[in-house]
Amino acid sequence: MSIDTVFLGCAVIAGTAFVLQFLLAVVGFGLEGADLPGDIPDDIPDDIPDDFTGDVHGSTALFGVLSFKTIVTALTFFGLAGLACRSADLNEAISFTVAIAVGLAAMYGVHWLMQLLLGLAHDGTVRIQNALGEHGTVYVPIPANQSGVGKIQVRVQDQIVEFAAQTTADHKLATGTPVEVTEVISPTIVVVVPLRSNSPRQSDPVEPEQTAHSH
Repeated sequence: MSIDTVFLGCAVIAGTAFVLQFLLAVVGFGLEGADLPGDIPDDIPDDIPDDFTGDVHGSTALFGVLSFKTIVTALTFFGLAGLACRSADLNEAISFTVAIAVGLAAMYGVHWLMQLLLGLAHDGTVRIQNALGEHGTVYVPIPANQSGVGKIQVRVQDQIVEFAAQTTADHKLATGTPVEVTEVISPTIVVVVPLRSNSPRQSDPVEPEQTAHSH
């Protein structure tokens, strides 16, 4: 098998997978969970040590970037670069070297872009744990003694969001009642208590208004 055949095979096969992968991502599907950002569970523990590296038994930096997407990208650009070099009448050794370099550059470039997008999405994700201790306002009446669920509006991460809420109070909390978030009991539900006038003020109670639901 000639090197030209290898270049052509990589360009065609990997290139087809690359295009299909892109189209699937555009319409909302995709391998490796294309819709991962925004679907990150709110109940992910926050106590993961800051010095945790995930590097087990000497894994190299190369293995950290290997995924279906990056491998397909690398093979696609390896094939295209190799074909371009051969079309320019470069010998096999130079063509192979250039193709390897271009493929690796493309792989690391896609990995960097994926990490950047994931980081931006994660930064914008409202985490329900951040509502603890915050003051908000009842939006949908909350039944007494945690016998049912209502809704509150509260400012979290510099934006007003809604959370389903229960209360330990022995009376129903009406719309507009100032409350404090005291507990998170699920990825979507918090526990609140009526805000007393002498409670330390952490943030201003939120006036009921139309707002986006939290994820």
